Amino acid sequence: MNRPVVLIVDDEEGARSTILNFLKERFDCEFAEAKDGEEAVNFVKCHPCHVIILDIKMPKKSGITVIKEAKEIIPGLDILVMSAWVSDDVAQEAVEAGATDYLVKPVDLKVVSMKLSDLLLKKGYNASKI
Repeated sequence: MNRPVVLIVDDEEGARSTILNFLKERFDCEFAEAKDGEEAVNFVKCHPCHVIILDIKMPKKSGITVIKEAKEIIPGLDILVMSAWVSDDVAQEAVEAGATDYLVKPVDLKVVSMKLSDLLLKKGYNASKI
């Protein structure tokens, strides 16, 4: 079985690299990065993708738009949304658009790791290194 593909999307390079480095140590996955919503949708159009870890507020395309467009391309795609916005309306809008889950920034990396593990296991991947 091929390794699952996980796309990390955040316009803040530091946040993206922190999440990426943490997850790379714990999962045997193909990881990719995107710095904005437009780059994320273009990645999904051209590559198989299993999970997106997505910031909601970004330039070029919002996270909500990314969710909608990515789910049209890959209907079974799981999208874990992260946002500094502590708003029930934003969380509800993300879930209604097709997000799998919603986490408030700053995210606890252990929680992100557990959520990713659960999503991958549901897809039949046991990609955990630890």
